Amino acid sequence: MDLDAVKVLLESQERTFRSALELVVEQWKERIRLVEGKMTDLTKSLEFSQAEILDLKNNEKVLQKLNKEKQVAVEELQSRVAELNHRLNYQEDYTRRNNLRISGLKEQPVSETWEQTAVNVSKILEDKLQLPSVNLERAHRVGPAAAAASSHPRAVVVRFRNFSDREAAIRNASKLKGTGIYINEDLCPASLEIKKKQFPLMKKAREDGKIAFFRHTRLIIRERIDQRSSSSVPAADSPHVGAGFSGWVAHGDSTVRPPDGTERVSSETTGDRRVSGDSTGCQQRVLRDRKKT
Repeated sequence: MDLDAVKVLLESQERTFRSALELVVEQWKERIRLVEGKMTDLTKSLEFSQAEILDLKNNEKVLQKLNKEKQVAVEELQSRVAELNHRLNYQEDYTRRNNLRISGLKEQPVSETWEQTAVNVSKILEDKLQLPSVNLERAHRVGPAAAAASSHPRAVVVRFRNFSDREAAIRNASKLKGTGIYINEDLCPASLEIKKKQFPLMKKAREDGKIAFFRHTRLIIRERIDQRSSSSVPAADSPHVGAGFSGWVAHGDSTVRPPDGTERVSSETTGDRRVSGDSTGCQQRVLRDRKKT
């Protein structure tokens, strides 16, 4: 084979190889263009997602702010509702300020009328409490009539015409000792529940020899001054002043306070008034008697 034939053959192979190489390069270029297109789409999608995320974060901040504002509004409404409930309970208790609830008063087996109940209450007030001239507005049993057949007679709600008569009955309640009859304040269910939660604390204080009593729904715990003075004070733990239910009553005190704890008064202070805070007439009288001795 001569040199010219070899040269033609090499040129032919060169053209074939170049064509094949150009084809491959073109295919790779197409693939690169496709990849670049996809990268562009992914970049745009990522930027859009980032923008959405930023919007969501901004919306979250707005929602958190609105949520805080609503929480504040809800708390204010709850506080308002609690205040209104407190006032409502106070109003209900105030409408019952001339009432007393008597437990343990025997009930007639046959349906007892209001007139018969009032007569029985008047007899108790006159014979047991030495209150002959008490005017009752009404007296009636509370609870289902079926309970009358049981060994536990229904309680009696008594409404006095005069608040002073009601207070006199409370003061003389200790005279019912041994009769099985107990006198309590007539309070609304919410106030009764508040007092019920404080019973264990009152019981513990009395077991420790302290004076513990309720002033409306507020439990007050006081140290005894001394044995001699405390002997002239009506027994705060007498089971017949509320039957372990209401204890002493703060006479004439119509202030209603929430049960935010108890008041403890120490007898170690000096001066003429040794009992600070709210004082009952009995305790002030004890202090005066002590000064005279």
